[in-house]
Amino acid sequence: MEYQSNNTTLQSDDTVSTTVIDWDEFRKHAKVGDTIRESSRTLRIYDKAYELTASGQHFVVHIYAQ
Repeated sequence: MEYQSNNTTLQSDDTVSTTVIDWDEFRKHAKVGDTIRESSRTLRIYDKAYELTASGQHFVVHIYAQ
């Protein structure tokens, strides 16, 4: 999947499909190998890790990209 942070409208054509989502949804759906395109750079997600909070009732999702 490809994410574009500089796009505010949904677009689709024969070869590229762009989806605009909020950060919470991004953390849920992002997968290793996905591409993040910004106006000045393109990043690829290389790791995704889950960490429990100190209370043990919630978790934090870490997304690593370069």
